[in-house]
Amino acid sequence: MNKILCPAIAVLLGLAACSSERVSHFPSYKLKVVQGNELDARAVASLQSGMSREQVQLLLGTPLLRDPFHADRWDYTFNIARNGVISEQRTLTLYFNNDRLARAEGNAIEYAVQQLQAGQSAEVQPQPQPVFRPDAQ
Repeated sequence: MNKILCPAIAVLLGLAACSSERVSHFPSYKLKVVQGNELDARAVASLQSGMSREQVQLLLGTPLLRDPFHADRWDYTFNIARNGVISEQRTLTLYFNNDRLARAEGNAIEYAVQQLQAGQSAEVQPQPQPVFRPDAQ
């Protein structure tokens, strides 16, 4: 009886010490998972009301979700996750009326505007001059 009971208790105590929370703190490689459509900031910013479905698809690509119950709605989503925790998530929902773009919603629009503003401010800043000049001796 003791020959079975002692190893069983040891195994149970060992398994109780290994919780998923503690295991996640061990240093290990955690895969970065990118899912969905990564949208170009210039393409999102160039969306205009009245564009046809074909023009939108050429600009942004095929939508990730085409709802069969709402044929006039396209959804583009983009997620970056590491170890099951989503670090970045962007969505763009496009609504069509008579096969023409009626409106766009989602945080991908604000992200695109921020990226374009950051790109313009980087272009305005003067480029640093190299320190080493071979002709100055």
